[in-house]
Amino acid sequence: MQTRFKQLIFAKSLVGLIALAGAASAAVTSVTVDMSQPFDEVSGYQYVEGTMNGVVSRDDGSQGEYSVPVVLIYPDNGGNSIGVVDLPNTVAIHMVPGAGEGAVIQYSRVTTENYLFETGHTYLSVQWDKLVTDTFGATPPDDGSDFNHLAYGTIERGDDAFHIIRDAASILRDPDVLVGADGPAPVDTVISSGFSQSGALINEFLAHGENLSGAFDGNLIGKMGFLCWSFQDEPPFILEPDPAPCPDHPASDPSLSIMIAAESDLIVAAAALARSDAANWRSYELAGVSHLPAPIFPGLHPDQNTANSQQVFRAAFRNLGLWVAEDIPAPASKHIEGTIAADGSFHIDLDEDGNALGGLRLPHMEQVIDGKVAGAPRGIYTGINPVENFFVMIAGLFVPFSEAELAERYPNPGSYVSRVARAAEHLRDAGYILAHDKDAYVKEAAQSDIGSRRGRRR
Repeated sequence: MQTRFKQLIFAKSLVGLIALAGAASAAVTSVTVDMSQPFDEVSGYQYVEGTMNGVVSRDDGSQGEYSVPVVLIYPDNGGNSIGVVDLPNTVAIHMVPGAGEGAVIQYSRVTTENYLFETGHTYLSVQWDKLVTDTFGATPPDDGSDFNHLAYGTIERGDDAFHIIRDAASILRDPDVLVGADGPAPVDTVISSGFSQSGALINEFLAHGENLSGAFDGNLIGKMGFLCWSFQDEPPFILEPDPAPCPDHPASDPSLSIMIAAESDLIVAAAALARSDAANWRSYELAGVSHLPAPIFPGLHPDQNTANSQQVFRAAFRNLGLWVAEDIPAPASKHIEGTIAADGSFHIDLDEDGNALGGLRLPHMEQVIDGKVAGAPRGIYTGINPVENFFVMIAGLFVPFSEAELAERYPNPGSYVSRVARAAEHLRDAGYILAHDKDAYVKEAAQSDIGSRRGRRR
């Protein structure tokens, strides 16, 4: 049963984090804890909903205030000393009239399932988007109904998001400000995480020097490439309608970044290409994976791309933590093969099947490893579905091979399983997936009907 607290005030103000040249600053003034209970999904964790209140001093000399919701999930035993600030994706609020609270999505949890909590991370998600708080209001309903806690609050200007993001990171580093209730242990490392729209927000944060204060040691930029989403300079001070190519990140920002991109991102916006050779940057372009594949966002259409990318996100969090905390470099970047046309569009090179060449190739993509064929495609996996609906478009397509073609490729179950296993082991050995995900790939292949007579009859 949920335990509703009386509002507990973090009485101690945090020292303001300084952004560029000391011009802009922010400080948490208080946090109210609205609810705390044991975390249902993983034992040994606490789940907290609260409200972070703060003040901002902007570059233009103006001052403001914010009051934004946070969700904090932390281990009882101190954890692994790595904190994650998950910036929820809110793009549907901008694009879909009447989108409800469910359109505010914590994609770091969607893309990793319970991995962060099974490995001792401390997690904080914070609302940053002025349009969301303007749409839903300052306070949630008090009628006993279920609601998305992250939808309610007040933000005066869109670019106050940068102050809010820095303040959220500071709470993970200094949770002792919590008065009257147990809180998480302080962390040594803080990682920002965003998916699609909120990944572009991280790019904007980094590219404009907002991280020079050292708020984040690492950044995981999911499915957006090198696109930035800036804020309007005039009312209503929300995000510009479209993302644009990012300027280069300041060389003086030492934080480490991993970018995960899908085929969709490169096709829809060639500017998403992030081919940086900077020592603190890695980019993994996923061949045969869409922006919104079925395992991450199911049910958009019957032929939605079935390729999963959760395995890559789990390993990326592991690798980024090791890179930051123990100076163990993340695996090398992987880029899809193709050319940029005169009109600026990116044309992906395809193999004989019609699947992308190059990039980070999961076991559903064919390749040659040590002279042997690895990977076992069951059809054509595309980044986009050429329709007008934007969300359906970026969900991609899966076009299965015919039964005859599958039988020719995989004449027996062992031929299919061995090719999946070879690809999965290669990915595990190189660090792009975790050992338990390698095992899961092989187990799933062994349980399939591919190569069996029973499968051919279907």
